[in-house]
Parts: sequence; structure tokens; C-alpha cells
Amino acid sequence: MNSLNKAHIYKSAEKYIKRFGTRDPFAIADELGIEVLFRNDFTKLKGLYRVIQRNRFIFLNGNLPEQVQTLVCAHELGHDAHHRNLADDSPFREYVLYSMNTRPEYEANLFAASLLLPDDEVHKYACEGYDVVQIAAMMNTDINLMLIKMGDMNSRGYSFNTAYTPRSDFLIR
Repeated sequence: MNSLNKAHIYKSAEKYIKRFGTRDPFAIADELGIEVLFRNDFTKLKGLYRVIQRNRFIFLNGNLPEQVQTLVCAHELGHDAHHRNLADDSPFREYVLYSMNTRPEYEANLFAASLLLPDDEVHKYACEGYDVVQIAAMMNTDINLMLIKMGDMNSRGYSFNTAYTPRSDFLIR
């Protein structure tokens, strides 16, 4: 993904944060008129985004821990912001597409990282000497999402030592 696309995704998340005054993906979905529905019959599926008769829906696995539901909701908001056209004809089959080897999934993960993880907080912890694992734990997020965030911040001029590569399937597991 080129830096222009990364910058566009980062700016779109920042636009939502400024417009709605929150990083909470559930509150943003509500403000955007996207209905978030929790399903208890999902087994492997963590969530999906779908447009049905011009109505936008995020379906989340109701059995997931709250932290994971928040991450998946932010990921699905990324699809709403950047891939709504792909959800018109058929649902996003997240159990298939969660792999970051596909561009839409990487972009949705980048959007989630931009929405949930403030630059200044990540930078502050890094300057205090914490490593990526510690920063992810302190910010109550997945280490792979933190690696995506720090990689994106590096592309915007930061210089974090991120020797690890995020797992492309971290939302599948």
C-alpha cells in the first residue's frame, strides 16, 4: 500500500474522531446511522459489515471479550468508510477476508489502528522506553494492531523500532 492511501485512511479516522468527539467505534457507528447487532450464533466469525437495502449494519460476535468487540467494530467501520461498495452485493465474509494479505482487510485494520490508538499516547510510551508488547498491553489492544499503528506512524516520520511484523491473520484466531 502506498503512503498516499495510508495517509487517506489515517485522515478519515481522524475526521471521525474530530467530527464525533470520540474514538469509541460504537458511538461513531451510532452517529453514522450504522446499526450494530450482536450475534450469539457466530462460531468462528468475529464480525462482518453489510449494506442491506441501503441500510448499513455491523454484525458482531456477542461471545467475544469487550476489547475484541471494540477492535472488530472499529475494523468494520473501516469497511464502511472505505469499502461500502464491496458490501452492497454480498456480505463481507470476514472469516475469509480477515487476512491482511488482502488490501481491504489491511485497510480496515489500519483504519481501526488509527481510530483506536492515539499517536501521542503511543509516542509517549515509546519515549518512556516501553516496547511494543508493553505499549499494546498498556493501551489494552492487540499487539498486531499496535504493530500496524507503529508501522503507519513510521511512514509518517516517526522512528519506532518495530522489528516484528504483524501477523496477517490476527483477527482470524
